[in-house]
Amino acid sequence: MSQLAELSSSSAQKSAVKYQGRKTSRAGSEQRRRLILEAALRIVIREGVRGIRHRAVAKEADVPLAATTYYFKDIQELISDTFTLYAEQSLEVVNKFAMRLYEPISGGEGKSFIEAMASADDMSEIISDNMTEYVIEQITEHRDALIAEQAFRYEAILSPHLRQLGQVHKVALMQKLTDLLEIMQSPNPAADATIVISVLQRIEYEGLLVEPEDLDKVAIHATLSRLLNLILNSTSNT
Repeated sequence: MSQLAELSSSSAQKSAVKYQGRKTSRAGSEQRRRLILEAALRIVIREGVRGIRHRAVAKEADVPLAATTYYFKDIQELISDTFTLYAEQSLEVVNKFAMRLYEPISGGEGKSFIEAMASADDMSEIISDNMTEYVIEQITEHRDALIAEQAFRYEAILSPHLRQLGQVHKVALMQKLTDLLEIMQSPNPAADATIVISVLQRIEYEGLLVEPEDLDKVAIHATLSRLLNLILNSTSNT
């Protein structure tokens, strides 16, 4: 399997996020279950995790109250599966993010990252541009997902169960970025992945505190460009 194919493989990630509620083999029933979870996620975005209640979710999903209690035995299970839906969607976004970062060197004819970098002076800038574009796109076009992430992160501080689910999600995200940095021949992929995730999360959080039109895109690009250059310089010096 090629490096690019390995990077885009999601089988391991799918096993990391598991639903807890009642399963059904009928397509119509599964569709209703999905509608309930999507409705619960919309409530999280508007009101936070604690806004999830069977009656509120049933109203949002436009289904009978009995439907929510049929699929989810209690609120905790409903919250858990709502987070799982978010995690599943988030991992799909991360896959696209990783592919976007790797795209500039995917046509390197089997060259290592260092060899590809040596043959293209502007490669670092291209990757920085792609990373910046991704972050700005998340803040401006996918704000709801970022708001949901902040809500779940806060609730995980208070809820040991959600904290455990969050850790599974974090490991999956870390593995994806660590794999990418390993392809980039980072001397310490896991440490660099932690740094990159921390910087991205901080930029996203600060981006939510301003109106989209007030976003300082130049500053975001400068920060990410500096971060990437530090990582690549440490790679080339080893």
